[in-house]
Amino acid sequence: MAFGSEVTFTNTVTNITQGSEASTALEGRPGDVIEYNIDLFNGTDDAISNIQLVSAVPPFTALAAVISCNNSDLPSTLSCDVITPDSVNQVGYQGVIRWQLVGKLGVGHRARVSYQVIIK
Repeated sequence: MAFGSEVTFTNTVTNITQGSEASTALEGRPGDVIEYNIDLFNGTDDAISNIQLVSAVPPFTALAAVISCNNSDLPSTLSCDVITPDSVNQVGYQGVIRWQLVGKLGVGHRARVSYQVIIK
């Protein structure tokens, strides 16, 4: 089966507190917990490796839970490390988040990382 030449990314957000469906935009109130998901699909003809996904805690929010790769949906061929510029990964963190995916994402496979924030 031939796929193509694209690796695609999809970002969705869900208001956990209000029980909303995943979408590309949402409304929230102070105190609401919001979950961000970054989905990666390998639509190329080869496995890919050395994957880094980067996001950030949005303004007026703070990390609601420690980010764990165990909360991610990764194929068994990948492991991950969560990295922040100052090595802080705790409730209340604000800043850049980087996931270093180690291993290979096979042709036609998907991976997902996620994190939750609380609106201030």
